[in-house]
Amino acid sequence: MSDQPLSGRLPSLTSLRFVFASAVVWYHVTYVSGLFDGSLQKALSATEPLAAGAVSGFFVLSGFLLTWVHRPGEHRRAFWRRRWWKIVPNHVLAWSATAVFFAVTAAPVPMTVPPAHGVGPAAANLLLVQDWVPDADYYTGFNTPAWSISCEAFFYALFPALILAARTIPARRLRHVWTALAAMVVLLPLLATAVPGPALFDWLPVNEYSLWFIYVFPPVRLPEFLLGIITARMLQTGTWPAIGRLPIGAFFVVFFSALPFLPPQYALASAMAPALAAVIATTARADLDGRARRLPHPALLALGEASYALYLIHWPLTMTVRHLIGPRPGLPPWVGFVIALALIATAVMASLAVHQCFERPLLRRFAARPHPKTCHS
Repeated sequence: MSDQPLSGRLPSLTSLRFVFASAVVWYHVTYVSGLFDGSLQKALSATEPLAAGAVSGFFVLSGFLLTWVHRPGEHRRAFWRRRWWKIVPNHVLAWSATAVFFAVTAAPVPMTVPPAHGVGPAAANLLLVQDWVPDADYYTGFNTPAWSISCEAFFYALFPALILAARTIPARRLRHVWTALAAMVVLLPLLATAVPGPALFDWLPVNEYSLWFIYVFPPVRLPEFLLGIITARMLQTGTWPAIGRLPIGAFFVVFFSALPFLPPQYALASAMAPALAAVIATTARADLDGRARRLPHPALLALGEASYALYLIHWPLTMTVRHLIGPRPGLPPWVGFVIALALIATAVMASLAVHQCFERPLLRRFAARPHPKTCHS
């Protein structure tokens, strides 16, 4: 079977990026920020697996999209150049905003996860190497969401070799590789339960080193990225099975129903990657068949394009608002929700501005893909 044409557009996946980013932003603004307390905050903690699953979705989606647009024979330096201009400028912008915040405010940040802001965590965060240090001050420090970008940087470094290897796998074998990766992702949280370490947060029943291993350590998150690569190859070669929405939905219902009985490492949701891969493949298939209706809406596409900026810049904005409110706001819940929604709206508008006025011009100038005739290996 031949591959799908590389020009096949998948706009719904752009919108899906905003859906994933929104889950993370909602969790950070409503729970991690500490805007609420008591039973309400405990109830809001239920969104943690959704946010963690959204990050897993980002990893799978990244592998999928990079594979989908990859051109055989493209030089690895051209790939790395485009990825550098895609991720680094926005990262440096968000890092700089965080640095300004810590320079201006001397008091600690009243958040559920207070970010470390020493020289070491700041430098590691800037260089995107924080995930390689099994110290929560590093992997949760400074601009906290950048930990996932540290993972992505590792994935991008390996991608030219990974895609070459993936293209050598016969189409009839892709399903076996996918199944092996899915099993690995589902079983890794069990392995993480055996990792000893000191207690970290009183609200998180996972120790510091176990959290680092299952949630942050780039090689452990690599199977999710690989799952995206193989899913894209299966769709390209026509070997992806037709999976309806009902089985996918049933998996999520069963998974979330079982979470209270599973080790707490499963709440970090890397085990959701196989189902998320199915969501991504099904969504892409709908685009290719012309059946997509809601996700390709222009407004959602614009938000999806700005989702990377939203993911990075919402954190310094959240820290700023929490610092202004103070450590014990004593606000009525409805006021807290008004602040949260206003903060999210501000972050969305700021991300659209960053994408339009900063990210997009840089990508056009430095990361535009050359015409196929000018490509060389």
